[in-house]
Amino acid sequence: MIDLLTFVPAVAAILATPGPTNTLLASSGAQAGFRRSLPLVPAELCGYALAIAGWGLFLEPASVALPWLKPALRLACAAYLVAVAWGLWSKAGEALSGSGFGARRVFTATLLNPKALLFAAVIFPEAAFETSAAFLQTIGVFAVVIVPIALAWIGFGSALSQPGFFIRPQTIQRGAALVLLTFSASLGAAALG
Repeated sequence: MIDLLTFVPAVAAILATPGPTNTLLASSGAQAGFRRSLPLVPAELCGYALAIAGWGLFLEPASVALPWLKPALRLACAAYLVAVAWGLWSKAGEALSGSGFGARRVFTATLLNPKALLFAAVIFPEAAFETSAAFLQTIGVFAVVIVPIALAWIGFGSALSQPGFFIRPQTIQRGAALVLLTFSASLGAAALG
């Protein structure tokens, strides 16, 4: 059912590109460290699984009948990213507890990540949304790809916070906030344009 030679590289390329979730993973790696950020990986996977299922089963067909739906969802995602960016900026330099930015924040950012729409509408085969077995098989392959990429982003952030590194964690956190604002502006412009 899945053409692994096209599916895996496409998923990997999209997941590896900087985005809201990857920004939070790297920021958490920088602030909380690699090990304490590991609970964010299943949160990301669950967020993508729910968002892709939602887009594939409901929202994509509904947006054909409701052309305003996609722009409205993009604006909602943009507003959420502004709120996350504000939280990162305003708490820059504060010690974070637990797993950095929290699994709930990563889950929500991933759930609202526009990459999920791309996966559902373009990358996942249509057959993945026809039966639960087909979806589970496809999301299983997706999980095999997402885990090492998420770990790489956490590792990247963790490496940035090492003692000899020349950028302070506060600067990384504020930089992450600016990246999220950029994504928010891009989503807002796409929704209004």
